[in-house]
Amino acid sequence: MSIRIPAPIIQLAQRYPYCTACLALSALLLAGAIYLHSDLGEFMKLQQDRGRDGDQMLKFIAHGPQLRAAYASVHAASQRITESLIVEKNIPENFWYFYKIEQETQTKLLELQQRPAVIPDSGAAPFFKRVPYSLRIAGPYRNLLAYLRQLELGSHFARINSFALQRQDASGDKLVLQLDLELLAFP
Repeated sequence: MSIRIPAPIIQLAQRYPYCTACLALSALLLAGAIYLHSDLGEFMKLQQDRGRDGDQMLKFIAHGPQLRAAYASVHAASQRITESLIVEKNIPENFWYFYKIEQETQTKLLELQQRPAVIPDSGAAPFFKRVPYSLRIAGPYRNLLAYLRQLELGSHFARINSFALQRQDASGDKLVLQLDLELLAFP
């Protein structure tokens, strides 16, 4: 199907080529404006979404130093926790922890045993494993308190489950402390 353009219009277009080009360009721009106007709602929504994203980014940028400081403190705390966990199978190093405290507090470690770890009943995998120990320490009351303080403030996480304190002999000032405790380990 061919479109027949009347002869007077062709003659006008040939006589005024600049006007014809401007008229054709105007028709194309009008078609483009109609097309863009039909998608205007979609573009407005997209622009609003981008504007909200930009506002949130500005808030993050404004709080950037605070966020970096918070991240650094969380990372340092996580690192301290990781360094405080023991490895259950590394028995010599774990025992050395107790012997080192013995040397620092001038007490006598009479008995030290690592007991089998208890597996929790829940089906979820634990973040940490509890490794139970049983130990007996002898020494003066002040030194035994220093030993307990070292366990509490030491480099590993310890939880005392039970203890018993009794005299080593009736005439002396030496006491014996029986402790059942747990150290946190990697799962």
